Amino acid sequence: MLDIRNIMGLLFWGNFALAVLIFTFRFTNFSKDNKTHLLVFGCSKIFQSFAWLAFFLRTDTVSFNPVNIIIPNTLIFGSYYLESIAMLMMVKDSSKKAYQTQSVFFAVVLLSFYYSVWIESPAYVRVALASLSIFLLLILPTLRFLTATRSSLFKKILGFNYIILLVALIFRIIYPLFKTSTTLYSVDPAQKIIFLIVFIMMIISGVGYLLLLQEEKEIQIKKLLNDKNTFFSIIAHDLKGPFNGIIGLSELLLEDNNHLDNKETNEFIQLIHQSSKDTYSLLENLLTWAQSQTGNIEFSPKELEITAITNKTINLLANVAKNKNITVQSEIEKEHSVYADKNMLETIFRNLVSNAIKFTPVNGEVVLSMTKESKQTVFSIKDNGIGISAEKVAELFIINHRHSTLGTDDETGTGLGLMLCKEFIEKHGGVLSVESEIGKGSTFKFTIPNRF
Repeated sequence: MLDIRNIMGLLFWGNFALAVLIFTFRFTNFSKDNKTHLLVFGCSKIFQSFAWLAFFLRTDTVSFNPVNIIIPNTLIFGSYYLESIAMLMMVKDSSKKAYQTQSVFFAVVLLSFYYSVWIESPAYVRVALASLSIFLLLILPTLRFLTATRSSLFKKILGFNYIILLVALIFRIIYPLFKTSTTLYSVDPAQKIIFLIVFIMMIISGVGYLLLLQEEKEIQIKKLLNDKNTFFSIIAHDLKGPFNGIIGLSELLLEDNNHLDNKETNEFIQLIHQSSKDTYSLLENLLTWAQSQTGNIEFSPKELEITAITNKTINLLANVAKNKNITVQSEIEKEHSVYADKNMLETIFRNLVSNAIKFTPVNGEVVLSMTKESKQTVFSIKDNGIGISAEKVAELFIINHRHSTLGTDDETGTGLGLMLCKEFIEKHGGVLSVESEIGKGSTFKFTIPNRF
């Protein structure tokens, strides 16, 4: 028959086995973000397994020894704190405030328990307080888990699993207050049932969490396969045109009897040069997009001076703007900075400014500006170009919708640059938006959180 120590042994081996399984999964083909989830969740199980091992190995359960009480309970609280963080990481819209709240709860939990040990509270009070502490650490992530992820069956099962655990914790908070002889090692049916529920919920949560990540991985693979088809469609359609132009023009130049004068030859060379630049730009975006889809782009945010990025963009596109006599100016002051990834921010500005030039007529104007808010920085790229209809705005960032609108000087494009901008901005925790009116121009705005 199972006694309390045997159940503690089960909890040790169960958590340890789950930790091994989780870290094994971590080394399989998961994305970088999911590997972070698994690292946090795996560490929570390691902490919990060692906590139960400490409880199991404790021989003197009668005398008051602060060290024997504080160490395993700290590991228990730490494990549930990490598990709550892992739960929040599974909720896509979890804010920085949610993580900060959990950290505050964790600090309060530790200080409250340490104080109860310092004043030598009775065992039944510490049991109730420990149960209340775990309840506080899990309640908010559980509610967010259930309310923010209703569409997935695995997430529902996992969420209700935590609800059952919370109900068991409520009972364990109240029960010792009525039965004051209760300790962690009390031999009574209620204590055994609570421990068995914790063991079963532990197994379900561990396996469910892995199944949930596997489900998300399969969804990502399906999306990548769909995007791959679009990717090859873009390559087949949009690279074929420029290369046909380059081949046709170069063949004319190579003919012995082409009868071209120097002016016509120079015009052909300029056309070949422009087609080559357009093709290179398309290839650059295609390769960057492919890297972003496979998670091979390193994300290294740091404090950056904005004007260094915007000036580089303006200088890079100066000749393109000059050909259409378009003025590109920045109203961003030199002392302003932002916490972002340099390469990604350069890609964002390059694509947005390039698009603004492309869809602005001769003698037009493109203006870069920014507004510093309390929690974020808002960047704006405004042009007085041809504008975009409301129907096309709704489809701008969807890869499966082709955007073949020619620029004001018949410049071609695929819309891939905008999708890159959207992905990179969202990687920073920001949002890309568009305000546009036909015939009056467009304003592309994006946000970057301050020290996200």
